Amino acid sequence: MSGLNERGEAEPDPVVVPDDAIDRAQVAHANRPIPVWARLRFDDGRPERLEKGFAKAWTTQHVLVQVLWELSYYRGARHFWVEAAQVKRRAIEPQWLGRSA
Repeated sequence: MSGLNERGEAEPDPVVVPDDAIDRAQVAHANRPIPVWARLRFDDGRPERLEKGFAKAWTTQHVLVQVLWELSYYRGARHFWVEAAQVKRRAIEPQWLGRSA
């Protein structure tokens, strides 16, 4: 946890695509959220960060990702529109793999 969150303040949002830049007629919604890695960028000098998340919707240029985000004193799900190049699929292994029967 960053020093910022130890004081009980929410973490600043990453650089995102504004909602008004999304063509709602072109948005495709996932039947089930798709597991992805989202590379989030910041404009306050913090380095880029790779976050586990889920793709909830997309256009040809943008993806709506859901990630866990530090909010004041807890982590909550947040949705951000990001550039499609910032998103890559990830695999979720079944939890029973590696366990003996």
